[in-house]
Amino acid sequence: MSYAYLDRLNRTLHDHESWRERECLNMIPSENHGSRHMRSMLATDFGNRYTAPDRFYRGTKFADELLALCEEVARKVFNARYADVRPLSGHTADMAVLLSLTRPGDKIVSVSPDNGGYPGITHLGLGKLLGLKNMYFPYDDSVVNIRGRDSATLVRGEKPKVVFFGASFIPFPHPAKQVSEAATGTAVFDGSHVLGLIAGGEFQDPLREGCQLLIGSTHKSLPGPQGGVILSNNEEVFRAVSSRIHPGIVDNVHLNRVAALTVALLEMMQFGKPYAQAVVRNSQALAKALAGSGIRLRGAPAGYTKSHQVLLDYDAPKLSLISDRLEQANIIIDNGGRVGTSELTRLGYGSQDMDEVAELMASVILGKKPLEFVRKRVKGIAGQHHEAKYVLKSVPSLTA
Repeated sequence: MSYAYLDRLNRTLHDHESWRERECLNMIPSENHGSRHMRSMLATDFGNRYTAPDRFYRGTKFADELLALCEEVARKVFNARYADVRPLSGHTADMAVLLSLTRPGDKIVSVSPDNGGYPGITHLGLGKLLGLKNMYFPYDDSVVNIRGRDSATLVRGEKPKVVFFGASFIPFPHPAKQVSEAATGTAVFDGSHVLGLIAGGEFQDPLREGCQLLIGSTHKSLPGPQGGVILSNNEEVFRAVSSRIHPGIVDNVHLNRVAALTVALLEMMQFGKPYAQAVVRNSQALAKALAGSGIRLRGAPAGYTKSHQVLLDYDAPKLSLISDRLEQANIIIDNGGRVGTSELTRLGYGSQDMDEVAELMASVILGKKPLEFVRKRVKGIAGQHHEAKYVLKSVPSLTA
């Protein structure tokens, strides 16, 4: 019986990879395509090992070396004095910040979930669990961004303990400098979605715009494994958060993930700038082509996007229907109408390809072509783009 289950497992994995990697256009902005080298790290012996700051486990000298190496590379990529790669996700990093820097009853300010803010830190998530008073930035929906002057006024008057920039819907840089100058508490930029763009110097630079912490997921525009990171140039704030991670927030850091993250960060060190520039070019080209095809998009007055995201402008029932029909045509987005270009860029699609991608999406959204017709064309395109670009082609010999 075990072998029958194993056969089912193998078939499921094969079917998933064949479909998602060779037959689909994956345009979910919270996902990306990892290089072969990065993925190979997930299957190493590190996946079975522990380490701990108190040296409870023995035999960890290479595990400790790995953690130190990954954090060194992270500091260089993000031009930060301090880095902690132990968080298992962006949400874990959020949790570490709030558990370390706030107490029940404290105020925190972030983007409202009604405006595309991350629900995990709001009154729907950690805010409620930790007894915090959630407050939200004034927001301008026409340009899909927080209102800088009004937000600064709010922060100056309410004096929140933590100010959170960043959001799940983030087509444009946030006015972090303008608002953080008004803050008396800690300014944090949750760059989960845009870390890859920040690494490439293409979006904004939170650590030099008044934010004491830059945190986030490592698997969205940054093409790493699923995980999290905390970065800072402020020793006091960083130590306050980092010192509390073990053992209360993270015990086992999943060392194979750390090894894989190191590869992804090295790829960003080498290719981050051209990759980030290509992502933004692709997003802008896609938005222009979609709008030209009659598709409604958010953020038109601001130029649609300066990130990896293009946002469809329809109500929730319509977006659910659109995402379902696109999936039937092998074009994968989410139910929120977020369309991402990170993975296509990573696979070598250029701005010249975005016209065809937009044409296929519009054919489905507007009902101009049968789903089977679009699906066949999508398979033809996807079959030509299945190897990651912006990767380190070879690894120097250890004895060279």
